[in-house]
Amino acid sequence: MASRSPLSYWFRLRRDNDSLCPMCRYPAPGILIMVAFLAAGCGVEETVVARVGGIEVHDERIQLYLEGVTGIQWAEVDSRVASRLFDQFLEQEAAIQALGGRPEGAQDDPVARSILLRDFVKDFCGPPPTASPAEIDAAVEKRMAEVVPDRVYIRQLLLRDAAEAQEARIRFDQGEEFIDLSRELSRVPNAEDGGVIGWVTRGTQPDDVESQIFALEVGQVSEPVEGPAGYHLFQVLEIRDSGQVSEVVAASEARLDLESAGSREHLDRCVDQAVDRAGVVIFKENLWFDYQGRFAEG
Repeated sequence: MASRSPLSYWFRLRRDNDSLCPMCRYPAPGILIMVAFLAAGCGVEETVVARVGGIEVHDERIQLYLEGVTGIQWAEVDSRVASRLFDQFLEQEAAIQALGGRPEGAQDDPVARSILLRDFVKDFCGPPPTASPAEIDAAVEKRMAEVVPDRVYIRQLLLRDAAEAQEARIRFDQGEEFIDLSRELSRVPNAEDGGVIGWVTRGTQPDDVESQIFALEVGQVSEPVEGPAGYHLFQVLEIRDSGQVSEVVAASEARLDLESAGSREHLDRCVDQAVDRAGVVIFKENLWFDYQGRFAEG
């Protein structure tokens, strides 16, 4: 997916929903969606689960996409995760149609689709708005007043299975660069940029994650950490102990936070416009899971 900001996104899903999914996001309200709750009698095949811009989407494409993102059999994907990935696929499809189609072979590859989504946002919506000086000053002041717990700045690889994760770690230990491994192997949307997650604060993440990342020195890579989307390897790039931050650090982090939030909101608005233009119809009766996504609201 194009890459919306990865900062803490994986962890937020894990914490809030007890599910791991690098390319899921919450539904945006206020979008007019057409929903077909009964497929029977509507003139569609049982394999058709949606229409985007009048083009039918068949169940096999969604099943392959679920497996490509999560690394597990499509039938084993939790309904909440399946719902969000289904929404994501349809959003991407609307954006890809706005681009005039898709390159051969890229239509269902999760990473390729995220890149196409990034291209759509860039071409059709332009860059995200920048924060005003007043917003930056307020964010810096707030940062400087806080006592911040221990934090680490990390990036990740997401691999399909334990064997692939262990092989990647061995290659790193043998001298290969983390970013090269990311570009070759990782399945996160921002793999080309090294899979940066950003600052992670102690006490906010699952125990199995914190026990790994807060035990690392700068430059070290964790053992594989299992999640529903696959196996993760984390690398620590910077460590900051608890306490109040300096004005320089506060300014840097405030700008990053504002940029991250602005980019995320900009992407959401842009995708919503593509969905509105294309029109999305789902056929809930043809889905094999309990659909709970954004297109169920209408």
